[in-house]
Amino acid sequence: MDFFASLTQSQIAGIILQLVVLPFLFMALRRWGWAKQSVQWPKVKGEVAKSLDFPLSKIIDFLYTYEIKGITYQGTKPFFANSFKNFKKKKTSELMEKYTKGTEVVVFYNPSNHKISTLEPGRKDGIIGALIVLILLFLLGFMAYSNPYLITEIMDYFQNLSSNS
Repeated sequence: MDFFASLTQSQIAGIILQLVVLPFLFMALRRWGWAKQSVQWPKVKGEVAKSLDFPLSKIIDFLYTYEIKGITYQGTKPFFANSFKNFKKKKTSELMEKYTKGTEVVVFYNPSNHKISTLEPGRKDGIIGALIVLILLFLLGFMAYSNPYLITEIMDYFQNLSSNS
């Protein structure tokens, strides 16, 4: 308990920031890895069971099925992406036309976990940007923990700049 009592507010904030960012960082790294590997995954024929739909909530509503060794699997996203919320109307309409119900598709599946699949191997929309932001936030948390006075000095520097203007 003495360890926690000896921490400054900046150090505690740094630890909390790292703990909050870490799971999101791992998820983004995992998606990025799958997108990179998916180019070399085996492929099977599949079918779109539920057309691609982007309702007002911008939560993707999509389903495709594929079969491997007699077992049917389902996929819910056409490719690995950080988010589908910021899709432009043109991209959205192109995807909706491409993946209509009943369309036969080529499914690339992870050979070590057949539940993980994609229709567009190698595509990783927004994942690189998310990784950069998450890594920067994690490093900021590390800086706040390892050198809490540096964060205070940086904040004071920018505060003095804005007050001198």
